[in-house]
Amino acid sequence: MQLPLGMTMRMKKKLAGLAFVLLSIAIMSVTAFVYEQQQQTIQQTIINVATITLKNSALGTIEEGETKSYTKLDVAELGAAISITTGKANVFLHLNSDINNLGLNYQTYTLTVKYITVPVGSSHNVGDVAATLTIAAPGPTSVTLDVAGSWAFDFELTTTALQVNADTPTTATITVTAEST
Repeated sequence: MQLPLGMTMRMKKKLAGLAFVLLSIAIMSVTAFVYEQQQQTIQQTIINVATITLKNSALGTIEEGETKSYTKLDVAELGAAISITTGKANVFLHLNSDINNLGLNYQTYTLTVKYITVPVGSSHNVGDVAATLTIAAPGPTSVTLDVAGSWAFDFELTTTALQVNADTPTTATITVTAEST
């Protein structure tokens, strides 16, 4: 059964009207959702656990077969070669080197790291040996800085040169890092 033409148009208009009403309600609910949106922020501050200052030093020359010992009295830069200020207790100072690579040119290459400045309350004393790096044991070595404060370390170095075919420049690199627990 077919509806009269006028009836079909009225039905279409009613359906279109109903569709527009439903569309308006849907738009209002979406708009209401957008206006209910909020933000939350999370903030955090990263604390600087340690500040490290290092000194480079030039030792001069050494002859084949010669043994030389160096302290801060011989080379000023060996005094307080490492300075570190910690903001908390139990910071680990890690020392790692490439001294093992010097075995082709040196019979002996021994770097002794000594406490020169120690904060009050530490179990360490000025003059104590903190670490020793050698050709056979170049690191890594860990030194516990048991209280917060300012620390400094002197370097003392003993080297014995091997025989070489020509003047041979050498370099030792010590990598210093600090890590908190």
